[in-house]
Amino acid sequence: MPGLIASPTRSRRYTYGQAAAHVLGHVDRDGRGLAGLEVQYQEALEGVAGQQTVRRDRVRRRTALVDGARVEPKHGESLVLTLDLYRQSILEEELARGVQEAGSQWGAAVAIDPKTGAVLAMANVPTYNPNSAGASSISQRRNRAMTDQLEPGSTFKLVAAAAALDEGVVRMDEMIETGEGWGVFAGRTLRDTKAHGTIPFSDVIAVSSNVGTARVAGRIDPDAFYQTARAMGFGQPTYIDLPGEADGRLKRPSEWSGTTRASMAIGYEVSATPLQVLAAYCALANGGLLVQPYVVAERRDVTGRVTWR
Repeated sequence: MPGLIASPTRSRRYTYGQAAAHVLGHVDRDGRGLAGLEVQYQEALEGVAGQQTVRRDRVRRRTALVDGARVEPKHGESLVLTLDLYRQSILEEELARGVQEAGSQWGAAVAIDPKTGAVLAMANVPTYNPNSAGASSISQRRNRAMTDQLEPGSTFKLVAAAAALDEGVVRMDEMIETGEGWGVFAGRTLRDTKAHGTIPFSDVIAVSSNVGTARVAGRIDPDAFYQTARAMGFGQPTYIDLPGEADGRLKRPSEWSGTTRASMAIGYEVSATPLQVLAAYCALANGGLLVQPYVVAERRDVTGRVTWR
């Protein structure tokens, strides 16, 4: 209608509330992304603003010029995610229960298709509601699955076992002496939960023996051990399409002390994010191929046409 100027307002609505909040992220009052996919894909999501010529009088009232220049805005794209809402809901519920039962301050969990790297679910506790992000603390909004680094502990024994087998310094059926459940390595005493005696290397892995793992790791060339860890994704980001990922920490052999090889074999003197540890196990599950995790499967324009896959 001539003389009418529409002044629309907009807001972002997160239909499922807290579900996948750390993946989706949130926006500010102007609709610009502040976290998660909202900031990672800001340029694709926001589109291009339009323009319209108007007249403004001395009291700053605006009126439309019927024949004034007008440039139509361009819609932003939509993202199709790899997340499965059913799996996401289950993961969030079970993680919250586990954190409560353990009396922990926080917890993170991720589910990935090991063949493709598609993230099926990613959860963090504590969490927040992106519809009212300002009411939550920075801690609640932190995607700890990919930003927080920790010593992976026994989960890192996978790397020591892979390096030892690749280098041919041990066989799965070779008998390894673990003694009475303790051993001294470079002046440091390592202990198992109980004595296992002499057991095959396959059982060293099965019972997660610190002593047996450290004994075998002592045979591995430091450079080979380091390169295996790098090849499995440690000490570098996974390059997931989400912002804020930490690199982790992996010492070069030149930085090792006398205790590093035994300590690193059981997951100490190294740091990694939960996502990095999972990516390494995905490589184990799919025949040795390290996949890149991702959460965006497709981008589509306003008509539904796929612009990127």
